[in-house]
Amino acid sequence: MPAPEVVEEPAQRNGMGTPALVLGLLAAATCWTGWAGVVLGLPAVVAGYLGARRAFRNLATDGAASLGGLVTGLVGLVVGAVLVWPTLFGTSGFGDGLTLDQCMAQSTTAREMHMCKSQHLAEFNQRYPNAAE
Repeated sequence: MPAPEVVEEPAQRNGMGTPALVLGLLAAATCWTGWAGVVLGLPAVVAGYLGARRAFRNLATDGAASLGGLVTGLVGLVVGAVLVWPTLFGTSGFGDGLTLDQCMAQSTTAREMHMCKSQHLAEFNQRYPNAAE
């Protein structure tokens, strides 16, 4: 009589849950800085997704950590991207299309005055050659 065929189960491979969770927590904790949330959040989301998918298929047992990393990484990624977006793809609009005099007249803070100076640097330097940087 032939021996029964033994079917081996695939080996349980964990390993995505812990890195996803650590990266996700770091991304969520540092997302207020902008870039840190994006840089740490993206790999946390990827690792969390891959680990959760393996856990859903019963190939891993660290599904909770993977989902936690996915969620916290997504929070860090989204908040960081929201903070970084205006820096990359927009301008504040203050002083656009104005002369140096008009811009300086509208400015109310030192930051706005600096923006006026930056937009009209050549004219500013010509008028105020001894101005401190």
